[in-house]
Amino acid sequence: MIEDESSLLSEMEKELQRRFHESGADRMRLPSTAAASRSSERVDQLTLPDDMRAKMPFTKDKYLVRENPHLVQWEREVRKFLRNLSPEHGHRVSAIMIYEWATGIRVVDLMALDSGKKKKPNEQSWRSDLRKINKILEFYFGKSYMTWIAGRKVPNAYRVRPGFFIRRHRPSSLTLYAEYCEGVLYP
Repeated sequence: MIEDESSLLSEMEKELQRRFHESGADRMRLPSTAAASRSSERVDQLTLPDDMRAKMPFTKDKYLVRENPHLVQWEREVRKFLRNLSPEHGHRVSAIMIYEWATGIRVVDLMALDSGKKKKPNEQSWRSDLRKINKILEFYFGKSYMTWIAGRKVPNAYRVRPGFFIRRHRPSSLTLYAEYCEGVLYP
């Protein structure tokens, strides 16, 4: 600091400049007029200690999606169906089997009633349900193939290997994945 006679500073300002230490100034990030923050006693009483808090919620961008509710519900039904299969031996499953098992409606009867009718736009039909079930089965088992079951041709069948347990496989929909992480099983 240079002392000179023509200084425009008062004696008090000169004294405060002499007290200045650069190392102390680096630690001060807030202006001196800012009041110290008060802690809220209510919030302190309300919040849980860190070791008692629940798991963090899903916050990743990939979880912030809107899913088709029909696809989610059909995946629940597919998982119920696959849970009923015996893991002691292999199986061949198709979307038609699952649809008929879950609804009690035969696809052959639907095909007979549906012939010649014009479909309305944005109307859910049994065909879209079968497409959704096939999409879910493809996620679990890969590509479908044509096979014969009990002497009848099945165009889109999926191979379920022996020892397959659906509870060991994560769901394809993120809605069910959240439930899967919590350990929710469906009857």
